[in-house]
Amino acid sequence: MERKDSVKIFCAHDAMVGVEKIIPNPRNPNQHPEAQISLLARIIEAQGWRAPITVSNRSGFIVRGHGRLAAALRLGLTECPVDFQDYASEAEEWADLIADNRLAELAVMDEGALAGLLDELSQAEGFDPTLSGFSADLIEELLGKAEASDTPADRQEAGQSLAERFLALPFSVLDARMGPWQERKAVWKRLGIKSEIGRGNDGDRKTRGLTFSISSQPISAYRAKNELERDLGEKMTWEEFARLCPDEIKQLGTSIFDPVLCELAYRWFCPPAGRVLDPFAGGSVRGIVAAALGREYFGVDLSARQIEANRLNWSEVLSALPGCPPEPSWVAGNSVNIQNLAGRGYDFLFSCPPYVDLEKYSDNPDDLSNKPYPEFISLYRQIIQNAAALLAPDRFACFVVGEVRAKGGEYCNFVSDTVKAFLDAGLAYYNEAILISAAGSLVVRVGKQFSNSRKLGKTHQNVLIFCKGDMKKAVAALGEIDTAEIFGDDS
Repeated sequence: MERKDSVKIFCAHDAMVGVEKIIPNPRNPNQHPEAQISLLARIIEAQGWRAPITVSNRSGFIVRGHGRLAAALRLGLTECPVDFQDYASEAEEWADLIADNRLAELAVMDEGALAGLLDELSQAEGFDPTLSGFSADLIEELLGKAEASDTPADRQEAGQSLAERFLALPFSVLDARMGPWQERKAVWKRLGIKSEIGRGNDGDRKTRGLTFSISSQPISAYRAKNELERDLGEKMTWEEFARLCPDEIKQLGTSIFDPVLCELAYRWFCPPAGRVLDPFAGGSVRGIVAAALGREYFGVDLSARQIEANRLNWSEVLSALPGCPPEPSWVAGNSVNIQNLAGRGYDFLFSCPPYVDLEKYSDNPDDLSNKPYPEFISLYRQIIQNAAALLAPDRFACFVVGEVRAKGGEYCNFVSDTVKAFLDAGLAYYNEAILISAAGSLVVRVGKQFSNSRKLGKTHQNVLIFCKGDMKKAVAALGEIDTAEIFGDDS
């Protein structure tokens, strides 16, 4: 391509630098697809340079502006405006490198305001509105939606972001790595939820013949270690695991069912003041969050010690909850017999079952985590059948599950078997969401894992939603989604 002189410049910068001297960062995690490069090239050609490329004085690499350099090369430019910046440390430079595109991703587009801007751009004489990054067809579609929203109530609703209306984006991907999600999770944890207490925090734990003390190890570390051993096909000591997975070792005592996911499940799919049935109660979090949101909770768990720990945790957090929340009920028992332990007429069936034998909870012969998969799934299906029978008509159920590998390394198909169990219990498969969690030390350990086995690093769980009865009536029973804050502004 023929080299060109630089285009107009409307930005502050330290110097104009030849493109051959501007070095991309070899650790740049931000990808720039063809469509983005083409759009950037069009914008630079039509409007000139609006922002310089940021280069680190420390390393000599680009920190921000990899896409702009690619666009300049596409246009055949010989030089680009560069802003040289000093970074106090390598960590500071890397943080800025990662933030380059991440900040824009965290923004939420207001379709109403966007449609107004695009309408004005379309009417501007001599200006191509597709330089906004939206195609002509998409602009027309957005303008059509804006015209259809012609009542004051519609316009007010359109002016609110989805996240404001529903506490989180109601998409089929729930990203627990996002800042607002993490901030909300921190508020719940400050309440004093100790869902990791009560099961497996003392004594010995076993998994397929391996016995080790976990008196100082949290359940999250145990599970990560078990997963890693299974993926690599070899055992390791806690010292070896700690070198590969320092994050899990650091996070002692913080392994809890995600309270934000729990809150969303209740607010989105359980009627106000509804009754919640949980056949695999485990720790305290689902009961405490239900109570904080005004729902009655009934949870069943095999471990009497776990039930006692849950009740103790409830007494510890009660004073931090406003008003007189309904006390959660936890009962020790086998959920195969749940119809004898719980009444009927529940408004929401919500649980997170054992992930087959990934984590062996106890030596109790009734414990599902002790069973080979065929026996596990048979009992699991029976529990779902019996629990679903206690759910009132025209109501929702939600199970949070994840795939588990069998001894040979293949998946057990646990997610699909869960769906089939609910279908056979007479419920309809209504929604599926993917909950994405932080990769943590997976970034470190997946290299050896993938190299040895080609097993992908797993950073998600499946959130499965089912409906019993008439779907429209079930939705109508939920009413408007309540987004009121539980703890006030000082939490």
